[in-house]
Amino acid sequence: MATNFMAQQRAPRIPGEVGMWAFIISDLSVFSLYFITFLFERSQNREAFQTGSHALHLTMGVINTLVLLTSSLFVALAAQALRGGYGSVAQKYILAAIAGGLTFVINKPIEWIEKVHAGLGPHHDNFFQLYFMMTGLHLLHVVVGMVVLFYLWRLAGRVKSAPSERQLRFLENGANYWHLVDLIWLVLFALFYLVG
Repeated sequence: MATNFMAQQRAPRIPGEVGMWAFIISDLSVFSLYFITFLFERSQNREAFQTGSHALHLTMGVINTLVLLTSSLFVALAAQALRGGYGSVAQKYILAAIAGGLTFVINKPIEWIEKVHAGLGPHHDNFFQLYFMMTGLHLLHVVVGMVVLFYLWRLAGRVKSAPSERQLRFLENGANYWHLVDLIWLVLFALFYLVG
């Protein structure tokens, strides 16, 4: 009987709730349709897409990628700290993740404004239409994710020892959403900045 209890304790589980995973899968499905559209449009007009990709600043794309990857690392560290009952440590990690999200939120419109001023707005061609639409939708996800991170920061401040099951689930759902935001950006970065 003790062996059975130990086996139950070690049994791996998927973090978060089924509803959040259903949302993540449906959101990835929608973005997948956009990715397929991008690839189809690119196959129809390779030259315009290559020119558009070269007009983007790879350095800015790399900075945004590193910012989001680092932010996801901080979210993972916050989750680990909160599971251990270190709410104040988790809060610091979450603040660092929010700072990463804020950096992205500031950088992306700067990049957009520069493109519009150079005459490369959404009406320029299919590449830039897809670029503004898809990165804009992603930016909306980042803003929603920052709101979620703010609530995680507040939750972490209330944890003085081990988190309750409900607190842990909320943390895992929020972390999963933030990692979704990161994953979507990685694909967008590859499609817009690297494929050309």
